[in-house]
Amino acid sequence: MLYISGINYESIADAEGVVCTIFISGCKHHCKGCHSKDTWDFKNGKPLDDDLIKQINTEIDKRSFLSGLVLSGGDPMYSAREVHEMIQKIHIPNNNIWCYSGFLFEEIQQDEDKKLLLSDCNVLIDGQFELDKRDVSLNFRGSSNQRIWRKGIKGEWNYD
Repeated sequence: MLYISGINYESIADAEGVVCTIFISGCKHHCKGCHSKDTWDFKNGKPLDDDLIKQINTEIDKRSFLSGLVLSGGDPMYSAREVHEMIQKIHIPNNNIWCYSGFLFEEIQQDEDKKLLLSDCNVLIDGQFELDKRDVSLNFRGSSNQRIWRKGIKGEWNYD
C-alpha cells in the first residue's frame, strides 16, 4: 500500500510556476542533511485510497492556476509502480509532472518500474542530496551534484 506523507497544493518552491506537490512516503537513501526525514518511513502519513484521491482531485480542480504536479518524498521511485498507478487517477495540471529522486537517471533506466514512472514525467531532478555540495542558489536542487532532466518533444531526455 502506498502512503502519502503530505500534500502542498500551492507550492512555489518545487517546480516552475505554482504546483501541487505530493510527498510520497518511503526512502532508503537516508541522505545526510535531508530536510524531510519523516518521509523515510514507508508507512508515514495517510494510506492512499479512493477518498484521498478524490480529495486531491477536488483541491487541484479548485486551482486553475496550477502549472503542474510534483512527485517528491521520500523518493517516489521506491514505489514507482504504485505511484504510476496513482497518477493515472490524478487530475494533472497542464499534463506536467515533475519528479524528485535520489536515483540517477541512468539507474532509473535500468529498472522497468522506475522507467515506467519516468515515462509519465516531464522533468526529473535526480541524484541524492549531498550535504558537502549543498548550494542554496540552485533552482530546484539542494546540492550541485543533482541534475535537472527535461523530456523533449520527441521523448528524448536532456539535462540542464
